[in-house]
Amino acid sequence: MIAIIANPNAHNFSSVQLKRIVSEIGGADVFFTQRAKDGTAIANRIASRYDTIAAYGGDGIVNEIINANLGKTRLAVLPAGTTNVLAIELFGSPSMDRGVRALKRGRSKKAYTGMINKQHFMLMAGLGFDAESVHSVSPKLKRISGKFAYFSAGVSAYLKGLLKKGCFEVELEGHKVSALWVIVSKIRKYAGNFTISDKVSPFVCLFDVVVCECKNRAVSLPYYNLAIFSGLHRIEPPFVRHIITKGPIVVRGDFKAQIDGDEFFSDSVVISPGKEIELIV
Repeated sequence: MIAIIANPNAHNFSSVQLKRIVSEIGGADVFFTQRAKDGTAIANRIASRYDTIAAYGGDGIVNEIINANLGKTRLAVLPAGTTNVLAIELFGSPSMDRGVRALKRGRSKKAYTGMINKQHFMLMAGLGFDAESVHSVSPKLKRISGKFAYFSAGVSAYLKGLLKKGCFEVELEGHKVSALWVIVSKIRKYAGNFTISDKVSPFVCLFDVVVCECKNRAVSLPYYNLAIFSGLHRIEPPFVRHIITKGPIVVRGDFKAQIDGDEFFSDSVVISPGKEIELIV
């Protein structure tokens, strides 16, 4: 049996499309979220009754579902959000048709989440300037313009002088680094179809920790943009460092954080391997 947990506020939500999907897969029970964290509560309530739960929406609803106790229930992705990074990782594009075909095939593969303090994430955790951009996103502009809202927020964060805040400390693999921004990635893609790593995937229990050191403050925004649009995996020291690790990664100091594109609030974090889930591919 299949359940669909749908976010009606997703950027590309369509009730017509959702009805078509239910018909095409031969029937499913649909549950709608009404507020933040509803996806977790719904998944906790229904997981034992369904073989598969499909997330209809963006990466945010996926994050909510993986934070439930899924047990043996598998997770499928029906991309209807703003960037749909996990769908791009799994299917090569944020294609609803490919997501539906994967759901109909029913083939699954063991995947691994990351954990930041006690919360799971599927894609990445961002700290510093990366997270400042997420915290500055206008929900209204995000609904209207999609990805442009993140670009606008990044520029706004820079122009408001947020980068003048103190740097923070990252400790991993026995070393301490003073960082301006850090992205702890479990996947190859970032902010859509831009490549951040060629060493990790949801199906390996590893992180690619991308660090922009504090000493690179003056070139942070130009090289951040260059890295994103040319492929962060190809940018080398001194501008960024890539550290492949199983964790843990300890972060202390004055910073903002985001996970899977949504805000995360904490004064300090420990990032470590999370749990295994069965992901429809």
